[in-house]
Amino acid sequence: METELKLLVCGDADVIATIENQVLPKLGGHCDPSEVSLFNQYYDTEEKSFRAMEMGLRVRGQNGQYEQTIKTAGTRQGSLQQRPEYNVDIDQPQPDLSLFDPQIWSEDVNVGSLQQHLEVIFTTHFQRHIYHLTLNEESVLELVYDRGSISAQGHQTDINEIEIELKSGPVGTLFDVADKLIDVLPLRAGVMSKAARGYLLAGGQELQSRPLPGFVDLDQDTSVEEAFCRALEMGLDYWQWHELCYLETQKPKALKGIRTGIHLVSQALNLYLPMLQCPELMELQQRLMKWLDDWYWVDALLEIKALRSRKGAFRKRLMKHQDFLSYLQGRYEGMLRQYQPGELICTKENASLQLALTALPIRQPWRDCDRAWQTPVLEHAKGWLAQSWFQISQSMPRDKAFNPQHYLSAESSLDQALFNSLFLADIFGEERREQYRAPWLDILDGIEELKLLSLLMAELEQADVENKDKLRAWGEEKSQRLVQIMEQSRQQAQLKEPS
Repeated sequence: METELKLLVCGDADVIATIENQVLPKLGGHCDPSEVSLFNQYYDTEEKSFRAMEMGLRVRGQNGQYEQTIKTAGTRQGSLQQRPEYNVDIDQPQPDLSLFDPQIWSEDVNVGSLQQHLEVIFTTHFQRHIYHLTLNEESVLELVYDRGSISAQGHQTDINEIEIELKSGPVGTLFDVADKLIDVLPLRAGVMSKAARGYLLAGGQELQSRPLPGFVDLDQDTSVEEAFCRALEMGLDYWQWHELCYLETQKPKALKGIRTGIHLVSQALNLYLPMLQCPELMELQQRLMKWLDDWYWVDALLEIKALRSRKGAFRKRLMKHQDFLSYLQGRYEGMLRQYQPGELICTKENASLQLALTALPIRQPWRDCDRAWQTPVLEHAKGWLAQSWFQISQSMPRDKAFNPQHYLSAESSLDQALFNSLFLADIFGEERREQYRAPWLDILDGIEELKLLSLLMAELEQADVENKDKLRAWGEEKSQRLVQIMEQSRQQAQLKEPS
C-alpha cells in the first residue's frame, strides 16, 4: 500500500536548496540523499481498458533496468493518497502482464487479450531528487522532488512536484513534514497523479467545472465522526478540483466552484462542531470564515460576466446599450487584475489550511475532548435539519410579503439549509429529500437572477453611459415580476415543512 502526500510547486523556487538548507535541518534524524533520472511509459489499450478499471500500468526504466507497476484507485483525501501498488522487475521495456499476481485481476478480465492490445499512451521523464529519511525508530519516509515533463500526442506539460511517501510509522508524520515544506516553499495541494494528468493530455481533454456534488452517503449506523469526515472530504474535493480547473483553463466559472467548496467545508465544520468540539476545529472554522471572505468578490465577478454573456438572460436587452457593455467588460478585467485568483490559490495560507483539513480524519483531535463522535448521526440529523428549516422560516416568514432585498438577505440561510441537506438527507431516503428541496432550489435560482439585476442597478449608478434611466426602469420592472414568481414558490415550499 502506497501512502503519500503530493504537493505542487508554484513558480520557480529553488526547491532543492530550500529542502536541504531549511527543511532537513529542522526534521533531524538521518537522511540518505540520492538522485536518479527516470523515464516512464504508461500503457493501455485503445479502448482505455485499464482506465476503466481504475488502474494505471507503467514501465519505469533506470540505468538499463526495468520495473513494471500497476496502481489501483485506492482512496484520496485532499492531497493524501493511499493506493495498492504492485511492482515486478522485468528484463525489457515492454510490460508482461502474466508476471503480476493473478489475484489483482477481477474474474471477468482476459489478461491475454489485454496483453495483445497494449500500446503506449503517454510518457513521463523527470529528474528525481530523493531524501530517504529515518526520523526515529518508527518513522521512515521518502521525500522526493520531481522536475520534468509529461508527453503525449506531441504535447507536453511540466512536472514540478514534491511527494512525501510513508515507508513506516504513523501517517501523521507526513503532515508534520509537509507543514515544514509549506512554511518555506510556494506550494499547493496535488490532487491529480502523473498518470491522471497524462491521460488528460493524451485525450486532448480540458478540465471541466462540476455541478454541486450529490448527497453524502450515510446509513443508519454511520457515526457522527464518519459523517463529518465524509462531508469534509466532499467539500475539500470540490474546492481543490475547481482550483485545478481554474489554473489549467483560466475559466472564471471555476472560481465559483472554489468559493462554493470553501463554503461547503466551512458549513460542514459549523454543522458538526457542537458534537466534535475541540480547539483545533474551532480554530480551523475561524480560518475558513476569513478565507471565504477573501473570495467574496467572485459572485460580483461572475454576475458581471453573466450580464455580458451572449447566452445571458438579459443579453437581448443589454445589446442596445453597447457603451454599458463596454463599461462592464472594463469592470470585469479590473477585478481580475485586482484580486489575482491564480496568486490567491498559491498562497501559503491556502496550502496550510487545506493541509490542516486533510489531516483532520487522520489526527482526529475531537477524540481527546469527548465521546460524542461515536454516536450515530441519525440521532441528531432530524433535529439539525428541522433547525435549518426553522431558521429559514424565521428569515422568510410566511405571512410577510417579500421584496427583492428580503430575498437577497435570505440567501445565506437558504445556502446553509441546503448544504446541511447535502450532508444529512441521504439517511431519510430519496423521495422525502427531493420533495422538500425542489421549491427551495427554485427560489435560489430566482435569487441568482435577482443578484444580477441588483448588480445591474448598482453598476448603472457608477457608469457614465447614455439612457441609463430607461435601463434602470427596465431592471426595476424585471425585479418586481421575478419576485411575484418567487413568492409563489415560497408559499409552496413552506407548505412542505420536513417532519
